[in-house]
Amino acid sequence: MANCCEMRKKERGEQDEKGRRRPIEIPGSEYELEADTVVIAIGTSPNPLIKNTTEGLEVNRHGGIVVNEDGLTSREAVFAGGDAVTGAATVISAMGAGKVAAAAIDKYLSEK
Repeated sequence: MANCCEMRKKERGEQDEKGRRRPIEIPGSEYELEADTVVIAIGTSPNPLIKNTTEGLEVNRHGGIVVNEDGLTSREAVFAGGDAVTGAATVISAMGAGKVAAAAIDKYLSEK
């Protein structure tokens, strides 16, 4: 069953004093996208509520989610990667963890 997500296009704004460009919403760019699954990928550390509200999820002493080499957590069919596992790290590291987890998720679902 697909869910619908409202999306908005953005463009890069002007550089700030540190040279960073913030995304600026493009007015009138709204559209809907159907999705079976939505992966939340924001932040630089695990939400502390995760360990308190997810029974059976193993976390380390820093609150990072414990995973195996495929990104699988202590919960069946629950994968994690990036900052939720390692804490603040590079985007490249998070992307690599996402790629590994995506392959493991695909394998897991294919074998079901």
